[in-house]
Amino acid sequence: MTAVTETEAGLDAQDEARKLAEAYLMAIAREGSEEPLESLLGGATLMAHIYTIENWKIVGREKSRQEKGRLESLHENVAAIDKAGRVALAAMVAGNREPDGMQPQELTASEAARLLEPIRDRARSFAQSHPVFAYLARVDRQVYWHPQNPFRPLLEKAGRRGSYLVELDLFWVETVEGAHEEKRPRKWPLRVVRFRTNELDTGLKILPASDWNAE
Repeated sequence: MTAVTETEAGLDAQDEARKLAEAYLMAIAREGSEEPLESLLGGATLMAHIYTIENWKIVGREKSRQEKGRLESLHENVAAIDKAGRVALAAMVAGNREPDGMQPQELTASEAARLLEPIRDRARSFAQSHPVFAYLARVDRQVYWHPQNPFRPLLEKAGRRGSYLVELDLFWVETVEGAHEEKRPRKWPLRVVRFRTNELDTGLKILPASDWNAE
């Protein structure tokens, strides 16, 4: 059974999640030590060392969310989504050829949607039953399949049996981007997470969405 709780956290509360978010933002703004870049879940990437921002400020904070559940269920859901993905890929490859097997042909939009629907069904089911971890894994977006998505090695290190606790603090950051008179503000989410099992405790980490997909 999965249980999700929410806790109100004030925007100006100087708790550990807020402190880590600020330290990370200062690091990518090149306002001090780059050591906080190592707080990225999965470790600092090359992009983290070259990406930079300016004029940042934290302008919002969602309720803190905590999810308790079973590792067995996480593995079952991930396996189901991955299996649906493999089946869809095989069907697309097979359906993308002429009967003689030589010349490729394009799938129609409706054919592609039909082949992808089982994946979406599995992803929706996962998001409903394990909303916080599914959000961390980005199951509803294409970046779920990205080779740098850190949830896979995380789940492997966590073990296959027992309970888990995942925590999520989402901050909204505003930066000013563009050149000269074209500068404009942009809001984007910064996620602080922690994942704990009997075998693993990540400590507070930054979900590295800004490295490969900001949304």
